[in-house]
Amino acid sequence: MRIVTTILLSLWAIWCLMVFITLCLILFPVLFLSVLSGHARIIRAAHFAPPALARVALVLFGIRLEIRGRELIDPNGQYVYISNHRSLLDAVIAGAVIPNYVKFLGKAEMLKWPVLGYLLDKFYVPVQRQDSADRARSIQIMEEKIMTGCSFFICPESTCNTTEEFLTRFYNGAFRLSADTDVPLVPLTFIGAGEIWPRKGRKLIHPGRKLIVYWHRPIPASEFQGDRLTEGREKVKALVRTDLLRHYPSGKYERS
Repeated sequence: MRIVTTILLSLWAIWCLMVFITLCLILFPVLFLSVLSGHARIIRAAHFAPPALARVALVLFGIRLEIRGRELIDPNGQYVYISNHRSLLDAVIAGAVIPNYVKFLGKAEMLKWPVLGYLLDKFYVPVQRQDSADRARSIQIMEEKIMTGCSFFICPESTCNTTEEFLTRFYNGAFRLSADTDVPLVPLTFIGAGEIWPRKGRKLIHPGRKLIVYWHRPIPASEFQGDRLTEGREKVKALVRTDLLRHYPSGKYERS
């Protein structure tokens, strides 16, 4: 039975890869032509194409999405979004559920990817995660871009959490961005992403499983300003942990 399951999941992985490639081929000319136009309004409008295709991707990947607390944020507002980071799907999930004009902070390594690297450089902000000077430079770039009216999505854990612990270290970048720009911060909690497609391990994408996203009320930037940054960051971490405890009462992620 295990062999049959592995074969079926492998076939599903091929299907998901085909979906991903197809959607990228659809997306590339839209984004490329918008950049080529040089018009700020067209480029801004093009930012909504990836989220639309992200929603299509989740459906075609066989993922059942449930959003809780959607009414707590203004779809036309401006926020710094953060979430827990457990899966390779997290950026896709964020794109699918965030309704605002949003940019992402991504790994600089992705700039080496053919086609996608070019677009990521034009639409998002790359960062060398292990380089403190580059992280500081990225914060400066984000502060400049956020002045244009965009929101930002950042995973404060920086890299995928592959441990059984709910959360690893939260870096200060997202909270400092909120504090410096006076833009409210919105925590999101992703439940089930790690079970659908973990960052590491032998498992492939598991279709048919439910993915739950919790929204929270926007937290004023003042909660992270001055000497309140550490306290504010830990309060956000506690909010996310509370959501996780509803689904993992043992206080740890279940072994999958």
